[in-house]
Amino acid sequence: MSIVSSNFFAGVISAAGLISSAAAIEVRTLAQDSQPKFIKDGATMTGLCIDIFRAIEMVDPDLKFAALVEFTPLPRSEATLLEGGVDVLCGLAPTQDRKEKFDVIDIALYTTHGVLAARKNEKAVPKSWDDIKKLGDDAVVLTVTQTVQEKEASAQSGLKVDAQAKNTSQNLQKLVNGRGRFIYHNDFALADEIKRDNLGDKVKILPVQMTTEYRVMIVSKKAAPEIKSKLTAALDKLTRSGELVKIFAPYKSK
Repeated sequence: MSIVSSNFFAGVISAAGLISSAAAIEVRTLAQDSQPKFIKDGATMTGLCIDIFRAIEMVDPDLKFAALVEFTPLPRSEATLLEGGVDVLCGLAPTQDRKEKFDVIDIALYTTHGVLAARKNEKAVPKSWDDIKKLGDDAVVLTVTQTVQEKEASAQSGLKVDAQAKNTSQNLQKLVNGRGRFIYHNDFALADEIKRDNLGDKVKILPVQMTTEYRVMIVSKKAAPEIKSKLTAALDKLTRSGELVKIFAPYKSK
């Protein structure tokens, strides 16, 4: 093959690469300090949502999720999404407030249950918010600030709620140190954090499911229109194939 021919084909291959690169749509997102949804190890980010992102990219190669290296607090993440600074957030409950502010892709990525954790020596096993209220003034429920669990617990008239913690790990330390009687959080993240913090000998999850919640992708109303449509199509394929269930299985609370 002549040098001219070689250069021609090299140019064609290069141009094809540029076209492919130009066709890719970057999906901007943020990670919250909520393990195992996102797990940070140095500059490496892994976790359930990262696995879901990779599966979406496999189904639709036109979509490419931006790399994540740091956590962003949930309130700031939602504010950035509202402003259009990012396109999507992964694994949030589709609350009415979020439905009003954002575009919700109403496909369940996974399902969690709202549960209570307590110290190992806790005798009470409350089955309702009223049961907790009857336990007295020390029956303080710990939640993470500005989460679905905080809103649910705070909506219970007469229930004592401490929502100062920024993450589940902080609440576990408060519980162990007697600065609350229960933690209210989802089983998925709570079980993982108890294990991660080596507190299985001090903390237990009570055998009562207070709520059942499914988690979704929410999209900024300022995101490019094709992002929502392509994400919806990809997630629909992953749901129909059973792949989302397989992705969640290793992370599911045992």
